[in-house]
Amino acid sequence: MGSLSLDSFRKNNFSASWKTVGAETSVESNTSSEQLREKRREKRAADLVRQEDDATIRLENAAIERSKSVDSSILGKYSIWRKENENENSDSTVRLMRDQIIMARVYISIAKMKDKLDLPQELQARLKESQRALGEAMSDSDLHCSAPEKMKAMGQVLSIARDQLYDCKLVTGKLRAMLQTADELVRGLKKQSTFLSQLAAKTISNGIHCLSMCLTIEYYLPPLEKRKFPRSENLENPNLYHYALFSDNVLVALVVVNSAIMNAKLS
Repeated sequence: MGSLSLDSFRKNNFSASWKTVGAETSVESNTSSEQLREKRREKRAADLVRQEDDATIRLENAAIERSKSVDSSILGKYSIWRKENENENSDSTVRLMRDQIIMARVYISIAKMKDKLDLPQELQARLKESQRALGEAMSDSDLHCSAPEKMKAMGQVLSIARDQLYDCKLVTGKLRAMLQTADELVRGLKKQSTFLSQLAAKTISNGIHCLSMCLTIEYYLPPLEKRKFPRSENLENPNLYHYALFSDNVLVALVVVNSAIMNAKLS
């Protein structure tokens, strides 16, 4: 072939085949490196999954071992369905009796509208009994011992009244009227409370409002030597009577002290 030179490569058109072989070599090397990276990535993922599975198995085994040491007989008494765990402050019975009282008033009004005189009397009697049994109770523990019997009797009378007097439109109207009346009563009480608060604030003089501040200022204004209690030796004299007065009302305390001083007998 003779000596190799750049011109001979150009003449024989070797440059194109040289470039093609180089391109194929670079593509093959890139493909193999990507395959290796993909294999390493898959291997790392498999290792992580295996480690996670091993950790999960260890935790499950530890939980099983701990559960074996727990006394299951103790857990029974914490069941919410057991009678001794009932809430002592429950108010379900109180709310039921209040609902019965409301419905009794509704049926009394409807019975009077329909001229049924016997049923309103029975409802009125049961209503008074329920009100006496309910009293000022806020929870079931505050109820009188006769409350369950009164509630049962009221339920029977309400069942009879419902069979004879129930009318959805009338009952809804009566309940709406009762709600509106109660709302107006609450608004009236709020207005009355606001008026009384303003009246009390206006009728009490400003001097009494600031009496504590005035006394404090009068105590700290004089110099230190004048603040000392006169004849302080009498504070520890066992031959004298010593009194301690505790009050959050400065004015009342002042009146009591002045009265005690004025009526004291000097020896």
